Amino acid sequence: DASLNVVHGIPGVDVEVCVNGAVAIPGFNPGEVVTGVPLQARTYDVKIVAAGNTCDDEAILEADGVELARDKNYTAIAYLTADGSPTLGLFKNNVKALRSDTARLTVRHTAAAPAVDVWANGAVLLEDVPNGASATMKVPTGVYAAWVSLPGDYAPVIGPAVLDLQEGTAYQVYAWGNGTSGYDFAVVALQVGTK
Repeated sequence: DASLNVVHGIPGVDVEVCVNGAVAIPGFNPGEVVTGVPLQARTYDVKIVAAGNTCDDEAILEADGVELARDKNYTAIAYLTADGSPTLGLFKNNVKALRSDTARLTVRHTAAAPAVDVWANGAVLLEDVPNGASATMKVPTGVYAAWVSLPGDYAPVIGPAVLDLQEGTAYQVYAWGNGTSGYDFAVVALQVGTK
């Protein structure tokens, strides 16, 4: 099997997630996360419709032929591009075991916003990250205050959020939202163990 995590990153709309013509995640709300869904390694047709609709109704988003490979871990996220258009992203996740006292942190920019800088505990982690980009790093375990600023600025435009990063865990932090509904973080935490 493949393993799939799903994130709803489109503000202002509750949805039904349809897979191959059947509802797979009903009543999915903005900012919610579903983790560890086992799926056969094959291709899938994904359709997202407004909550209360059927899989035959008009799609908010649609993607055919989404391929999941055996023994791989993925996260699918419905989010907004920099110009505010809805899109579906599929990211492959690193779920290898970690050294003790270490966590894996993945930051993904999936908000309707221009390129941003990512901060942790007052220091810049990543600079000028464009919408749709992803970056992964190993970090010491502990508590981090994380936020997002405009490039070259310090003031948060998303966050700050407090993250308690535990050993043997891979974290994915998604910046999502837009200027109308506001911005937030969604976090996927996967236990990967230590070596």
